[in-house]
This record gives sequence, structure tokens and C-alpha cells, in this order.
Amino acid sequence: MKKYDIGFEQAFQLAMDNTRLVGAEAIGISAGVGRVLAASVYAAVDSPTVDASLKDGYAVVSSDLVNASESSPVQLEVIGHLSAGEPAQHRVCPGTAMRILSGAQVPPGATAVLADEFTVRNGNYFQAFATADQGRNILPRGSDVRRGEILGEKGRLLTPQLIGLLVAGGICDIEVFRQPKIGLLATGSEILLPGRPIAPGKLYASNAALQQAWFHSMGFESTVAASGDSESAIADALVSMFSACDVIVTSGGAWKGDRDLVVRVLDGLGWRMLFHRVRMGPGKAVAMGFLKNKPVFCLPGGPASNEMAFMMIVFPAILKFSGYSHCPFICLTGRLEREITGQADWTQFIQCEITQTHPEILLRPGKMRSRLAAMTRTHAIVKIPEGVERIPAGERLPFICLNKDLFAICL
Repeated sequence: MKKYDIGFEQAFQLAMDNTRLVGAEAIGISAGVGRVLAASVYAAVDSPTVDASLKDGYAVVSSDLVNASESSPVQLEVIGHLSAGEPAQHRVCPGTAMRILSGAQVPPGATAVLADEFTVRNGNYFQAFATADQGRNILPRGSDVRRGEILGEKGRLLTPQLIGLLVAGGICDIEVFRQPKIGLLATGSEILLPGRPIAPGKLYASNAALQQAWFHSMGFESTVAASGDSESAIADALVSMFSACDVIVTSGGAWKGDRDLVVRVLDGLGWRMLFHRVRMGPGKAVAMGFLKNKPVFCLPGGPASNEMAFMMIVFPAILKFSGYSHCPFICLTGRLEREITGQADWTQFIQCEITQTHPEILLRPGKMRSRLAAMTRTHAIVKIPEGVERIPAGERLPFICLNKDLFAICL
């Protein structure tokens, strides 16, 4: 199989097909949001655990009120009071009722709850001005959750709503896929880690900072290191990272120049390369392989190329290592403000700004001098597939939205 200069779709599929889960761990349910279930979860209890009242009112026997109306009220004796969490110790018999608050257990004998607005209290009695069919205002036991039913399937992403359901089902601990520990290596003698004093010709490791921020947004643990341009320095940094990390991502030194040494070093260390150089732009220098059964992704050093290869190939693949099976980005549809062009043998990615022209989203392809400034204003990425050379202005097409806040505004 060809490893060099392959198409984007082939590279993406290779990256996704060659991910493997890094194990599972048990965690408390309160820490579960954003994690992926490693085992299906079954309810341990019913919820509610009793037949419960949905209203503040009176627990009654439905047949007592069959003829109740505003012009012909029915009077019933109040024999007790029930609040949520209290056991129902008395039985409601015909001609009697029990004061009941929302969430409280419906007492034996009662077949409905008549809401307060249809009653008038007078000492130990009240008058009812409406009927109450059997089951009215009663939430049956197990209506939300039934003991033993499946609440979350293996592979399902834990959302706040699902966590609420699991807790209602009596779940306090869950088994989730472990998140990989990620090592981010910035290569190049000009690269400095944040906090180091700057000097002419030096650059801070902004690529690694962007990657770390994306991983942090998903709750992933990552560490950043920098190395020089020598083969020995890069090799030492890689070997050091491998002892503590599950996945390595390098930035810089991934192309064909005299100082592009990363892939050469990995070859010397005996890695198994899956691909190197992809027909995509920006980001063509991206590579992926395995060293000692651990995945390594190599990214170019140019900010725009680094970001695009990371977003389109590396980030989705690494998320899959922790059980994610869905796209990590919001995908929407918008209309192009102006024509964009690509190449027949190339997948081109275009950075766009988003504006709202109700009821549609307008995509404005970016033209900015500063690569880093352009990246901060990039709200959307549009893909021109291989084989397509132009997409005309006015065309509606899918795009990846990188700004969730803007996405909410656009809707």
C-alpha cells in the first residue's frame, strides 16, 4: 500500500482505523461529563421509587368526585398530611382524603390527586369543585427509570442529561474509557516554551499551545516539551516522552528539507509508518506511525499547516483513542459569499469567517496577511474535495464551525 503523498480521505481513514482504546477506568458519576462509557449501565433502582404526586393537593378516591363541579361541590374529610419522603402510613377510604404535596407518596386507597386550585379548605374538611379521574396527577413508580433497564450503552458519550438519568437510576460509579496521556513535542532550535526569555530569531511554541488547548477543552491530559534541531536531541526527547505518554504529537521538521529530521529520527528508532505527506492543503507534511506500539503523529511547523493537519486528522483520531466515535466539531451548512477554488488532485481547506444573514449563515473566505491573526478569526473551515476545482459564490455547502458561542448566536 502506498505510504507517501496519499489522498486526504485515505489518510483520514488510516488514522481512524489504526486507533485503539487505551483501557478503561472506574470514576465517580460526578466526574463523568464528556467521557465515554466503557460498559453499558443498568438502573439499580426505580425512579420514582413510589407512586408520587405531581401536584400539591389532595389524594382522593376517584369515585367520590365523579359528580363534583363548581355548582355541586363534594365535601371530603382530611385524615392526614403527606410531604415528599414521608411514608404513607394511612389508607384513604371513600369519603376521606389526605393532604399531599408534590413528590410525596400517594397513600394506599387513593386513586388520584386533585390539585389545590379545584378545592377550598375548611378545617378538617375541604370542598372539591372538579372530578379526578383514576391516575390523575400521579407519577407511577418507575415512570422515569425502571430497575434493570439499560440507561446508557457502551460507547455512549456522557452528557449532563445522561448523568442526571444515571443518578436517578441509583448509579454512583461508572466505567469509562481512559483518556490517553498526550505528549506534544515542538522541534526546532528557534522554538521556546512559554515563560522563557525571548531573543531575536526565537519563537514561542504556539502550535503546541493551540493543540494543548484543544485537548484541555476535552479534558485530556497533555505535556509540552521542546527540542533542538539535532537528530540526537529529537531522539532523546521522543524516548523521554514515550515513558510517560500514550500518544506523541510532534510539530516541525516533518517535510523534506535539510533540517526536517523528525521522520528521519523515527525511521532510525524503528517506527512503523502508516503514511507521510498527504494531498491536502494546508497540512500536506503530516505523518502517522507507531513506535513501540504507541502512535506518533508528525505535523509541519507552519502555523496554518500545523493547525489544519491537527484539526482534520490528528485531533479526531486521538479522540477515538478514548472511545469517541462522533465528529468533535459542530457541522453546519452555509452559503458562500464568493467563489473558492481548489485542485483536481488535492483536498483544499479554506478558512472562513461567519456572518449571519437571516435566515442563513454566510461564509466569507478569509484573506489575511498574518497567519496567526487569520487563525484567531477563523470561525469555519470549508473543504473542497479532491476532484473539485471550484465552488461558485452563492453555493450552499457544509462547514465545520469552530466557535460554539457564535454557533449559538447564528441560530
